[in-house]
Amino acid sequence: MRVEFVKSKKKKIKLIPIDTIMEDGEPRNNGEIVRAVRDLPTHGGRRRSERMIPTIMEVAMYLKNNPKYECINNGDEKIWIMKI
Repeated sequence: MRVEFVKSKKKKIKLIPIDTIMEDGEPRNNGEIVRAVRDLPTHGGRRRSERMIPTIMEVAMYLKNNPKYECINNGDEKIWIMKI
C-alpha cells in the first residue's frame, strides 16, 4: 500500500506573519522573529494562540529554504535579512 503525504494548510498560515515582520528590512535572528510573531496582533486585535506561533526550528527552515532571505553569520548566531 502506498502512502501519500499531505501538506498541512495550518503550517502555511503559521508562517505567513514572518514575511510581514521581515518587510521592514531589519536584520533579525530566529528568536527575535518568534517573539515578534507572538506580539503581532491578529485582525480582531487579539494576540495569537500558542498553536499559531511557529517554533524557532520552523522559522529557521522557512528562512533557509526561501530565496527572498539572506543569511548573515555573526559568530555562532545566524541573522536573517530580506533581500530587496
